[in-house]
Amino acid sequence: MINGRRNLAAIFILTATTALVSCGKKDADKIGEAQLCLDKATQTTAAECKAMVDGIEKTGAYAIRCSANFMTEGFTQSARFKQAFDAFDNNSPNNTEAFMSVMTFKNLTTIDANVSFANETFEYCAKTGSKGLMLLGTMASTSTTLSKVANSLTGGTSGSAPDATQINQALNDLKNGNNPAAVQAIGSVVSSTYATSCQSGSASNQSICEQLDDALKGVDLNDPAAVGAAVIAKWAN
Repeated sequence: MINGRRNLAAIFILTATTALVSCGKKDADKIGEAQLCLDKATQTTAAECKAMVDGIEKTGAYAIRCSANFMTEGFTQSARFKQAFDAFDNNSPNNTEAFMSVMTFKNLTTIDANVSFANETFEYCAKTGSKGLMLLGTMASTSTTLSKVANSLTGGTSGSAPDATQINQALNDLKNGNNPAAVQAIGSVVSSTYATSCQSGSASNQSICEQLDDALKGVDLNDPAAVGAAVIAKWAN
């Protein structure tokens, strides 16, 4: 099970290591070199490691891309993930919103750029085959989409994530039907990984999956709008 207290390096190499077996030698060498690069990378150098697997369409390469994007965003140490999951596990009334505040991508110059980068990260993570990376990518994309809604309500700007209260305001705004495109975007991300991350075998994170299980009972997972509306209603409450 992946949680916020697990060593960040272990999360990032989960898929890359196992994928080496199925790659051709040349691709395996490139992925291995990129992983060694990531092991020593900083927030400013992680993109260089990602470039080392350009053109490789293997799960290991996508694990490098997923991991490198998280590192570029500032998840270079386990502390930020630990902060996110500590917020989730504190049993406060707004623990989910506090978790999303920490998971929000915020380091690029515009809100739209952050949303695009979070969505790209989700797409990379979704192609790794790793339950944990898929769920992390889902929550990063979802949180950053909510951040854009929250900033539109509060006049916030890129560079800082909305706090838990502002995330809750965004959830209620979406719950009230004011931004169906955002609802569908969230639903599309959640539905594409929920079955793998939560329903297949052991859940990648029990707390998050329990919330999704509760929200999505009887919901058609092939309907992104319905999935989005269901999880937003759950989180807003």
